[in-house]
Amino acid sequence: MIDVLRDMSNAALVRAAEANLTAFHVSMSEWPEVTLHRDDDRVWTVSRRRFSLCNVLLEARFDSADVDRQIERALTPYRTADVNLMWKLGPSTRPGNLGDRLVDHGFVVRPTLRGMALDLTSLKPTAVVPPGLEIREVIDSGTLELWRQAVDRGFGWPAYGSRDVADNLGYFLRTGVAHSFVAYVGIADDIPVASSLVFFGTGVAGLYHVSTAPDHRRRGIGSAIARAPLVEARRRGYRVAVLHGTQMGYPVYRRLGFEEVCSIDLRLRLNES
Repeated sequence: MIDVLRDMSNAALVRAAEANLTAFHVSMSEWPEVTLHRDDDRVWTVSRRRFSLCNVLLEARFDSADVDRQIERALTPYRTADVNLMWKLGPSTRPGNLGDRLVDHGFVVRPTLRGMALDLTSLKPTAVVPPGLEIREVIDSGTLELWRQAVDRGFGWPAYGSRDVADNLGYFLRTGVAHSFVAYVGIADDIPVASSLVFFGTGVAGLYHVSTAPDHRRRGIGSAIARAPLVEARRRGYRVAVLHGTQMGYPVYRRLGFEEVCSIDLRLRLNES
């Protein structure tokens, strides 16, 4: 029996948007390549992989009078591991100007994500799938490789980025370890052109890794690949879906019925080697 969030108040949706993000990274840290830490003032993962999404710091709550020392202490494991770090700053982050302080410690500002929520009961029962698009569930190494290629095309990450993320998912698919996600790949003209993933946690369904290849945008593919996980979430009995959308994806999510509830600021620190 799943514990489904049914409180549709703004405060509850804000909490859910941030909590699902943290839970997603916590869940994916069951991969032996990643180590999870829960300290009194932050949740963080550090890995043997270089990509920033494998090395994430969340829910920092620092003392404003001692913030620089706390930042330096938080950075030490990542310097030792020589990996890139993504610091995610949500509604619970303290102090409120932590993002500005991080810039003084070598971080660069990345575009803010919009925390959004959707009442799944309002999701339209049918949708138009663009002609020639096939949406497949990622269930094995073959479909995972297609998903990786779609992610690589859609996000424009560093060459190692899609491989690190796909290897993370592959651990669960390959070993049969219980997992709380379902991933989808969109195929057009025998080419993987779109990706998405839904993570079930903290009583809601979180939408992640939604991408469309640049040369296949504005054809309705983004809406179709984003909608597939939402249909699955509703089938499983979830009431609320959340996501953290980019400026580019915002119009797609609004058309699906998502409403903005908060923001997630991003700061990136690259290793210097």
